[in-house]
Amino acid sequence: MIKQEVIEQVRTQTDIVQLVGDYVPLKKAGRYYKGLCPFHSERTPSFHVNQERQTYHCFGCGTGGTAINFVMVTEKLEFPEAVRFLAKRLGITVETEQASGRNQALYSICDQVCQFFEQQLPKTPAAVAYVEKRGLSAETVLRFRLGFAPAGNILRGQAKRRGWSEDLLVEAGLLRAVEGYGMGGGGQRPEGLVDWFHGRLMFPIFSLSGKVIAFGGRVLDDSEPKYLNSPETAVFRKGDSLYGVFQAKGYIREQIPILVEGNFDMLSLVNAGINNVVAPLGTAFTASQAQLLRRYNARITVCFDGDSAGRKAARRVTEVLLAAGIEPQVALLPDATDPDSYVRQSGKEKLLELLAGGQDWVEFVLAGRDLSRVAEQRAVLGELVGLLRLIGDDTTRELYANRIADRFRVSKTVLLRSAGQQKSGATRAGAIRGVEEKLLGSAIQTQELARIARDLGLADLLQDEKLRPIARLAADHCEDSGFNAGLVLGLIGDDDMRRLVSAWTFDDVPTPGEFQERVRRFRADWLHRRLKEADARGDDAAVEDLQKERSKLLQEVAKERSTRHEE
Repeated sequence: MIKQEVIEQVRTQTDIVQLVGDYVPLKKAGRYYKGLCPFHSERTPSFHVNQERQTYHCFGCGTGGTAINFVMVTEKLEFPEAVRFLAKRLGITVETEQASGRNQALYSICDQVCQFFEQQLPKTPAAVAYVEKRGLSAETVLRFRLGFAPAGNILRGQAKRRGWSEDLLVEAGLLRAVEGYGMGGGGQRPEGLVDWFHGRLMFPIFSLSGKVIAFGGRVLDDSEPKYLNSPETAVFRKGDSLYGVFQAKGYIREQIPILVEGNFDMLSLVNAGINNVVAPLGTAFTASQAQLLRRYNARITVCFDGDSAGRKAARRVTEVLLAAGIEPQVALLPDATDPDSYVRQSGKEKLLELLAGGQDWVEFVLAGRDLSRVAEQRAVLGELVGLLRLIGDDTTRELYANRIADRFRVSKTVLLRSAGQQKSGATRAGAIRGVEEKLLGSAIQTQELARIARDLGLADLLQDEKLRPIARLAADHCEDSGFNAGLVLGLIGDDDMRRLVSAWTFDDVPTPGEFQERVRRFRADWLHRRLKEADARGDDAAVEDLQKERSKLLQEVAKERSTRHEE
């Protein structure tokens, strides 16, 4: 882990104009620099660089961020590598902090056990025959470090020979305690330790940085359970990880990620030369896994088994992806086939054709449905509206609503209302969000404005839940040395929010007095809304308290304005 002081040094010493200028010709335009966007095709420059705040934003495609974000995108690097890239430019030595001692020990033991499993594979004829039967090349086996866990408690025996800590192996999910195991003539032990994996082909699970953090194991026959994963540990959360993401991350930035169901589906596609593929770990696809993929790409192709179970699973995944702000498409395989068997029987090119012809989520829901009956139309429409409701972006939701409305010849207004986007109040909500964005955009610009926002409790006044974390981020860091919008921008991990905030860094900055008045007036409006709610529910005491607070606040605003004008 790179030390925070090094990251801060890189952030403050990098000149973003010089950096971006190495990739894009820039021209001075007033306070900013402009050029053609390197991330989309355009003829009129809409790419802006703010040297004062060390940020960039394209007003054409919406991308934006800090110098580190720019390097991550242009050089296809993860955050630590991007910091090292910039540090090298600046001649800064990168010092790292070790992971916590216990976690480091877990990484180490998992890697050592992985090496042991790798050594066992070529020594086990049945495992070698199974791998050959599945068509995996030696290169794929080595790349993914496949191995074999022999039957019996071999690992526990190895622990004694190699000096591995049994407690650490238990903590890593490689040994488990079994009550009554280990009875001997000298007495009965209440519990003993046995290997977690027996007689299984082993699939190491890697962190994003390439550390072995867990394992999946498959039996060589049809006995149950067919697959077994490591239990969750201090370094492994099943719902946060994806099989193959470490090997795929360099590809899925450029190519649409392909999500398949099983480990062998993923390995067979890679074996065929298709590298932009990942798989969940034998469990239901989670929101955390979707967000992990969202870091690399906003589109995903789902390619599950062609049977009814596979289609149902694809439907569930579609919901999770839409809720994560990802545009899913589904590639439907023929019945009774899976990606593994299809690519081995039909070949890479046929599978690529099938993937290219994937359906978007609307067409996927409509596929195979009998829309000649009104009852079925209502059912399908209800299903589509349910999915429409998951889309957080208003523009995207409206575009899909247009398509669905045209397809069913119904009113788009009715669709959007059903999806929760009520027309009544939508304009008001939009206006409030606009004010909130303007205030928060000002609050992050300077240390003084951030302090005012913190002291007046701006974060608690915001209706938009997506904006509150940014307000709290600014409040938490407003005492940091060198606080500005670029610092806040560098702390934001969500791509969509970073695009929004990077645009704010080009806004004009109000004076502290003007900003304080705006926040107080916004608080007065907030109190007015609370007052109306209290009145509607008949809470007279709350109405009286809110009226007093609002009147006092408006008097303070008027007094401050008068004082400012006299000055």
